[in-house]
Amino acid sequence: MPELWLGYGTTNVVLDIKQENLSHFVPTPHIFSKEYLYNFLSNINFLKKTLFIPLSASKAVIKILSLLVDISNSNPDFEIEIGTYPIIFQLIRTYFSNYKKPITQIEKQDLLDKIKKYNSVIFISRVYHDPLFGFHGTPSILMRNSGNNLMNQLFSSSSMEFPKPGEVAEPLKMALEFCNKLNIYSIDLVSYNSGIVGIHYGNTISSFQKSISSLNSMVTLYDGENRAIIASSGYEYENHLTLSNSLNFLWNIVPLLRKNGSAVLLSESSGGIGEGALKMYIEGRLSMNEIKKGNYINGLEHLLFLKCLRDEYNLGIVSSLPFYYTRKKLGLTSFNNVKQVLENFLSKYGRNSKVIVCPDPDSTLLRK
Repeated sequence: MPELWLGYGTTNVVLDIKQENLSHFVPTPHIFSKEYLYNFLSNINFLKKTLFIPLSASKAVIKILSLLVDISNSNPDFEIEIGTYPIIFQLIRTYFSNYKKPITQIEKQDLLDKIKKYNSVIFISRVYHDPLFGFHGTPSILMRNSGNNLMNQLFSSSSMEFPKPGEVAEPLKMALEFCNKLNIYSIDLVSYNSGIVGIHYGNTISSFQKSISSLNSMVTLYDGENRAIIASSGYEYENHLTLSNSLNFLWNIVPLLRKNGSAVLLSESSGGIGEGALKMYIEGRLSMNEIKKGNYINGLEHLLFLKCLRDEYNLGIVSSLPFYYTRKKLGLTSFNNVKQVLENFLSKYGRNSKVIVCPDPDSTLLRK
């Protein structure tokens, strides 16, 4: 009997599943060594004074930022500054508590004005699949945080009832166009729990597109439609922190399901629901009838996907959140543990039914 470990908050949980019930377990590609990454970064001709802006507190981004600090400490001609969004500021500062220079907290509405004051600004982001933009990375993050009018336009004009991870459609085209006008640079990473498997640097558009190609080369393809999937929110702590952070990974796997199929997400959500539209809906301050009206609110796509998908698929979650929120308010089937999920699947679809287990639904795109 295979013993599979899946990320859940700050720890891992085990799934004991019989070989005959395992349709597929998505493997991890070959990772880059620390020496390779150090040499890659050392060979970039950064300007003497550069502002680095990490766009997440993922293990991959932290690793690259740590190597940049090491390079700066050994090179007097390379001086770096670090600035980031308030939502991850405390995490970044904790990781770099011994860093001698101050780490700047940049409000998202001030970011575009802030970067104009520097001759060299480099964003650091992790590139992975996203159900709204197709791909998550510097362009989509900047548009979400700084392109308010574009987000309003996108949400009111595009047909987004069904998630489209891995597709270069209108949302991503808008993000790339928005980012192209800024003339900025970035270090883009493709990573799994075991480490970084892709790294690119350059003009943000070029670097991001190379990362997409790298990510696409690792796609796992499946024929036919599947009835049952168990997926983790990945191994990054920030993915599991709130429900708003993790739901994207449920939407990423839905396109693989047959109608009335079942998908269950592991998301500890120790930080609660999270801010934005999802919290407003649960608290009764936003209704499903209002999700296409007014200005875009962060996470509004979660409500749109919920509205359109929960009647066609059996969507569930393993979480620390009260069942009142997940089951009664959001209509998700709530489970106490992953063993209970497997038992539910085998009871529903037969003792010999097949289950796909996906530990990294952000980096591994499941396609029909």
